[in-house]
Amino acid sequence: MQPGEVTSGNSGVDNDATAPDAIARGGRDPRRWAQAVTPPRLDPRRWARALRRRLTLENLNVLVLALLVLVVHDVGYIFSQPYWTDEDWVALTTKFPLSQLLATTNSTPIGFSVLIRFFSVSGTQSARIVPLAFAGAAVVVAYWFARRLDWPRVEASLCAGLLAGIGMLMVPAMLDRDDLKQYTTDAFFAVVVLALTSRLERNWSRRMLAVLSVATWGGMLFSDAVAFMGAASFAAVWVVQLTRRDWRRLREASVAGLATAILILAVYKAFDAQAVTPSLTYSPHFTNYYPPLHSGAHAFFRFLHQHMLALLQHFGLGPLWLGGLLFVLGVATVFWRGRPATAVALALLWPEMVVLSALRLYPFLDARTSTFLFAVTAVVAAIGVAGVCSLLWPYLKGLLAIELALAAAAGFVVIALPSVRSHPIPYESMKSVTLYVADHAAANDVIVLAQDSNFGFAYYWRTGQPARESDSTIIQGYEAYFPGQPRIVMALSRTPAGVNAAMDQALAQSRERGCAPIWLIRTHTIPIEEDTYNAWIARQHVTATELDGTNDLFMLQVPRSECQ
Repeated sequence: MQPGEVTSGNSGVDNDATAPDAIARGGRDPRRWAQAVTPPRLDPRRWARALRRRLTLENLNVLVLALLVLVVHDVGYIFSQPYWTDEDWVALTTKFPLSQLLATTNSTPIGFSVLIRFFSVSGTQSARIVPLAFAGAAVVVAYWFARRLDWPRVEASLCAGLLAGIGMLMVPAMLDRDDLKQYTTDAFFAVVVLALTSRLERNWSRRMLAVLSVATWGGMLFSDAVAFMGAASFAAVWVVQLTRRDWRRLREASVAGLATAILILAVYKAFDAQAVTPSLTYSPHFTNYYPPLHSGAHAFFRFLHQHMLALLQHFGLGPLWLGGLLFVLGVATVFWRGRPATAVALALLWPEMVVLSALRLYPFLDARTSTFLFAVTAVVAAIGVAGVCSLLWPYLKGLLAIELALAAAAGFVVIALPSVRSHPIPYESMKSVTLYVADHAAANDVIVLAQDSNFGFAYYWRTGQPARESDSTIIQGYEAYFPGQPRIVMALSRTPAGVNAAMDQALAQSRERGCAPIWLIRTHTIPIEEDTYNAWIARQHVTATELDGTNDLFMLQVPRSECQ
């Protein structure tokens, strides 16, 4: 617990006292009234003293714990591994003017796309520092969330914070998220909402309700998942106040919850709704993560069980029964330690995600989009271990309880070892292929891009500035192209018709340019695309030379006889 904070809303100094309260304490002396309502001066020495108080040994230890993300993640690999297709279209948004950001960031929260602009160096993978930073920040928030529960002794409080921080740091789902996507941001904002809900319970005020509201709808600019955690938290706060029959707080929670719901819908309509298309919702990948509602209860529960078993390693909690037990113990501990609304929110989160999946609104336990769910579960499980240790403290004479906590921390680490400094980012040769063509293709040569190759090519291509052309047939809603560079031809679809049209256009350009070579780039293709390209090459009797050994780059030579 930090200096100046209280452990309960019923004790300590009311830090949220209003000006009228202060005037009332000022008595009849107008000078004391003025002192009560006059804001403090910005004294540099006062700020320096406050900073020194904050820089306690514990805070420094928490900072070190967060910085361990630079150890458990292979930083050199993160910044050297080329972007792959799902990252290419995120990075490419930095190439377009800020005024076009809303049209180019369909699959990524707009705030995240704005943020990476500050860290993106053209042609590099420097923007990956953003998800890495959020991973570290999530460790800090997880520590203080657990630490500030109403523990009966300081040792239990420190143990809980440390275990929760380690849980967030070492959960394999976070260790596997090195790519330029917003999934560590999801985990960060989810645990922020939990921490704010806990703080609201500790020290109720309208201001804290407003902060929780802003964290929810404002967090949606950076994270989709924060809306789910926020909805669960507001519902839990409302239920707890109703149960207590605290009508004043119930009214305040109702007003704040309604305002938050309206603002969530406003943010969704303004920035997210355009990305929710049938091509995304019913994509071949995501359809695997929706439960079969029309096949009976047995099929439904089998779906849930199989998905949890398949992704068990992402939790980092051992067998399914053990992870489930620790999570339940964690929820019970949060409730026991004076945070009933926070505990109810945690209890609601999993059923909420199952319902959303059943409604085909969000995939259930996809390894990437459910990163926040894995991370929150690991943190709550760590709190469950701390709760057991706290209960056993009087019986184990303290030392054995500490040893039990250390054993649990070691368990987190051992289970996560296969993911520590792992290399989970899919390798695609888009960067090397693009740079090879840039260095070896003559100015007169023709370049053909498969449909999904255009995003990475547009990011790594060093000549000219890309532009966009609307395309409703793909999730991103646009294709990149290069004005003033007609020699760069893009396939507008993966179908045989789209592939053949692009290759015929390239062939016509090659003949106009004296049978100039055609450089064919076809990364991230599907079998029907490759078959169509191969069939076109055979049909036109062009000579194809594979250049990179990955089947991604070919130089096609049109027979000279066709240009004479």
